[in-house]
Amino acid sequence: MPTAELTERWVVRFTCEGRKALVLADLTGAALKSLGLNNDISASADYLTSQAWAKAIHGANAAWDGIRYVSRQMNKGFAYAIFERSGLRKLRAEKLKARQVDDLCDRFNVTAV
Repeated sequence: MPTAELTERWVVRFTCEGRKALVLADLTGAALKSLGLNNDISASADYLTSQAWAKAIHGANAAWDGIRYVSRQMNKGFAYAIFERSGLRKLRAEKLKARQVDDLCDRFNVTAV
């Protein structure tokens, strides 16, 4: 990906006023396995399966604010799908700086061209 395209991306910070934590359905580790699932739910480039699960989870319990799952891009990390009903609001946004792009490229051993 060209550096110019990367620096057009944004870093967005969120806040959830009045609450300290979100209630998330856990689709990782032992919780995922107890459902009889594996990381295929979040590892595919085809989002039909993951969207179907998100819709089912959203409808199953109004207490859930979203889902935690294994990141497809960084399998030692987690990613989050947050539902609108969570009350999460954008705090601020800023364009990704060239220094941040360089740091990310170093971290993942890739080169922006």
